[in-house]
Amino acid sequence: MNSQKISTEIPILILGLGWTGHFLVELLSQLHIGYAATTRHQTSGTIQWELPQDNNKCTQVDVSNLPRAQTVLITFPVLSQVCMTALINSYESKYGGKTQWVLLSSTRPFSGNPSDRHGPIDSSKDTSGRMNGEYVILKRGGTVLHLSGLWGAQRQPRNWVPRFATEQAIRGKLLARQLHLIHGKDVARAILSIHQQFDKAIGERWIATDGGCSDWIQLFLAWGSEEQIKTARDLVNNDSVCRQTLGDGSLEDIVARGGVMSRLDSRDFWNTFQLHPNEFLQVL
Repeated sequence: MNSQKISTEIPILILGLGWTGHFLVELLSQLHIGYAATTRHQTSGTIQWELPQDNNKCTQVDVSNLPRAQTVLITFPVLSQVCMTALINSYESKYGGKTQWVLLSSTRPFSGNPSDRHGPIDSSKDTSGRMNGEYVILKRGGTVLHLSGLWGAQRQPRNWVPRFATEQAIRGKLLARQLHLIHGKDVARAILSIHQQFDKAIGERWIATDGGCSDWIQLFLAWGSEEQIKTARDLVNNDSVCRQTLGDGSLEDIVARGGVMSRLDSRDFWNTFQLHPNEFLQVL
């Protein structure tokens, strides 16, 4: 990685390199676009930096070792309005002028069915408190990119299936079959497009998915254990709510009938920025 500390302005500063940052760095390197990235612990090619999350420690945020950038991407939740405000104030005070702020978030609070970027948003689903930072970003003219299930590299949906081993967990997936995904490569392209067309993003929330959704029943059939599949078949045959929701027939029949509709609508993002997702999960 070629993250650099330089005195002149760079295009993108990534606060919190993380999983998403690695996909972005790969894209920026391919396109020869300058960047810098931070990590909490010193690693080769990154800047050691961490944002406090305690209001009492956020009266002034130290940005002395952060380079000037046109766009600052925050990849982690900021749980405090005070800390987010202090970060923006300290950074923009150091370099003067306005910065293009981009904050990554989750689609969890979007409660409509279907739901697009305009809501509704159920704040009670924000169990982490990350919406506190989002409010500040939007008020200050930044943008929030809400990402659906992230996959790619070491994050593979087939490895998620074993997590749902109990009857209750499997039943939940039979009744809520949609799995919305977006690949890290498409996330990187989305972030770069926001950077390049920031005038379209000012003060806005966006939803980014791959435009469709996967079917949890299909995932269980492809990648589940014998015990998981047996439990799912028993539920389809004997649980009255499952039978009413899914209809008659085997698991295979239910998958073949389709009917799994996307709950999250991300068309506004892709259309606005004149992009389309390129990476899609193949369930074999």
